[in-house]
Amino acid sequence: MPHCEWLQPNERDNRRSIADAMDLLHQHAAFEGGHTVKIRIGGLRLPSQHIVGLVAVCAENAAAETAFIVTLPTCKTVWARRLGREDLEEFDIFQLDGATVHGNGNVELIDGTRLRAVEVVPTLLPYNVTDLDWCILHHTIAMMKAEQECYTYPIPSAQTSALDCSKLPALRAKIPPRKEILRYIAKQEPALKRPSRQKIDDTLHKFGML
Repeated sequence: MPHCEWLQPNERDNRRSIADAMDLLHQHAAFEGGHTVKIRIGGLRLPSQHIVGLVAVCAENAAAETAFIVTLPTCKTVWARRLGREDLEEFDIFQLDGATVHGNGNVELIDGTRLRAVEVVPTLLPYNVTDLDWCILHHTIAMMKAEQECYTYPIPSAQTSALDCSKLPALRAKIPPRKEILRYIAKQEPALKRPSRQKIDDTLHKFGML
């Protein structure tokens, strides 16, 4: 499995378009060397039961050791123009899952539709998901050996692109005791400050697992 390098993840909310993501990949030369750039969409179920898209633009190369990932704001829809047309159209974010991005920022959906000027419409989340939340979540899934149930693409550390959060509530009845989760995280992340049991509960609650 390739190592995943996240490019400026803290700037995610300041990006709005696929072109923004491509600019960042070009800055880091992540689009060179035979990489294919794909859009990966994960699903996050909100307390309202609506599902929003977790958007990642991934430069992948099966022969390379690193996959470069740029994330965009969480959203439900995007605005884009079909090639050869000037009118803006609205597309469901999940229509972009698996799409290929070309060097000029144009997007080709899996059904062959080609788009340009693709811009996300951010969705305001009812809570803030932190890096610690993602860490707790991924280690909990690994401890439960539930990767095949939750990850849609074979990039194990890809927070937003590989994880289908809409599958997480189904794990609710299998959650291990908190002390076992804490022990597992401490073993996997010895340099991490030990989270509290309440923090574990808060994180699992965010993702519908409690």
